[in-house]
Amino acid sequence: MLGKIILGAIPIGLAISVSPGAALFGIIQTSLSKGFKSGIFFALGISISDMLFIAFCLWGFSGLMDNPTATSIFGFICGAVLIVYGVITFLNRHEKVSDRQQQQLSDRMQRMDDKLDGVALPSHHENISIIRPLSKGFLFNFINPCAWVLWLGIMPITSGYSVREQIIFFAAILASIFSVDLLKSYFAGRIKKIITPKVFLHINRVIGIIFCVLGVFMIVKMTFLA
Repeated sequence: MLGKIILGAIPIGLAISVSPGAALFGIIQTSLSKGFKSGIFFALGISISDMLFIAFCLWGFSGLMDNPTATSIFGFICGAVLIVYGVITFLNRHEKVSDRQQQQLSDRMQRMDDKLDGVALPSHHENISIIRPLSKGFLFNFINPCAWVLWLGIMPITSGYSVREQIIFFAAILASIFSVDLLKSYFAGRIKKIITPKVFLHINRVIGIIFCVLGVFMIVKMTFLA
């Protein structure tokens, strides 16, 4: 059973991790400008914020489990959200990140640096080199509303799981994401070169299909089979 849960979680984690979004380019930019080590801690900061998202969502979702009607409605809404997200992603024909989008990302990264400049950090250089990218990755992801929506949309998949199974499911997703993030950091320069317009298009289509399937599965499971 646990093996089945993990195998079901890994594709979700991989789909999230390869999604051409701000997090992808945030990790690449950090790794290229600050080095592999900074890229790792930037990715770790993202993972920590994701853990908080999951904890908040689980805490709120657990109260719905005692009400079958509320569970069905919530599952239908979240399933619909994932389907819409999937369709938009599939139909997205932005073949590359525009200069304006890259500038917006750079500005956002700079704002993170400016915020951290005003925070008192330990004087030891080694601590600063760890805390700064870690905090930057955390803030970068935490203020992203899409991350909240995505985790909330995935939450109903675990409706029939025990607490232990939920922990394993989300741990497997986070482990998958972080593993790919490490590869992004290590191969930052190469990844940036190979993300061609055609690659972007194919990635969007695959991710769109995955999330549409998840949305349909969730609606069927929680609305008709509950």
